[in-house]
Amino acid sequence: MAESERLRNMAVWTVFEPEAADEARATHHWAEGLVFVPERISWSALLLAPLVLLRHRLWLALVVYLLVQGALLVAIRLLGLDGDAGILLLVANVAVAVMLPGLRHARLAARGFEEAGTVVAPKLEAAEQRYLDARLGGASLVPLARPRLDAPAGEWGASSVPPPARPVESAVLGLFPEARR
Repeated sequence: MAESERLRNMAVWTVFEPEAADEARATHHWAEGLVFVPERISWSALLLAPLVLLRHRLWLALVVYLLVQGALLVAIRLLGLDGDAGILLLVANVAVAVMLPGLRHARLAARGFEEAGTVVAPKLEAAEQRYLDARLGGASLVPLARPRLDAPAGEWGASSVPPPARPVESAVLGLFPEARR
């Protein structure tokens, strides 16, 4: 029973990296550019769709949402429909709730991000940890603050080597790894 509960709480996260991350990968700040997008319905968008679109800075989607809502209001008025027709206004909210991950993918692609992989984890922090562990081969991250040169080796953390460049053979981090050839 505990196993099924744990699996029910898992989420799929798509990881995006800036395309210019190859140069930044040699520094200890390379992980700050990663974006994790949850692949699930946005329950908050069911009631607060415009605010969710604003939060994610999806300006074009917000304009389309407002135009659809305006057109629905005009149609309800012109057709003389009763108050129950106002439920049609929730159709746009449902569309935003379902399409939000795809809208975020499109925005990130337009901003120069590329999809780096997928991770299955219950929360964002766990997804970040699993992705970074897989990407760095189990090594811990270099600390953000640069230690003194005369500091003992323990102050540098477990690894004093910067994160490696993208592996030659890209491994899939999701549920469906590619078959070895």
